Amino acid sequence: MHYGSTGYTITQTPREALRSDVQSRVVADIPPDSYTETNQPLPLKHSSSIPAIVNAVFPHADGSFKDNAVYVLECLQTPSLGTALQNGVSGISAAEYADLGDPDRVIYVGVTRNMVRRLYEHLNAPGDDGAYFTALYRPIRVLNIGWFRSYDQANRAESIAADLLRDRYPDEFVAYPG
Repeated sequence: MHYGSTGYTITQTPREALRSDVQSRVVADIPPDSYTETNQPLPLKHSSSIPAIVNAVFPHADGSFKDNAVYVLECLQTPSLGTALQNGVSGISAAEYADLGDPDRVIYVGVTRNMVRRLYEHLNAPGDDGAYFTALYRPIRVLNIGWFRSYDQANRAESIAADLLRDRYPDEFVAYPG
């Protein structure tokens, strides 16, 4: 599409541009290895305290004023049904995700305006303010965080990130509550 004699050409739709942005800023930096195959420290595996959460989130800070996050977490591969039920997850909701088969990794994609608060909820109030999925499969590693200017843009980027991760890692289970 040309505008006057400026010579500018629009080659991507806004959704295609966002998809390209999510691919480069969120998905491309996801490590291919499982937490069981890495030598990296896993602070969330041992602690759900605010300092442990800040330590896990800080490497993903980019110094911008963007405060809407699309985050990708790696979770334990074994469901914790008892813990989920204790945290208020119904048996029906727990049964929905109780058997994921045998994925190489369990990945959770979410969106938030406050990354530290949201990760704290996933770890410490999973059936309440956290997600039912993370009540069953505890997050243990932050794989990546992409930052966006608006919540609306981040919300759209969340589903795109989940789709791109499913394409990139077909042997992994990608949860996206959307």
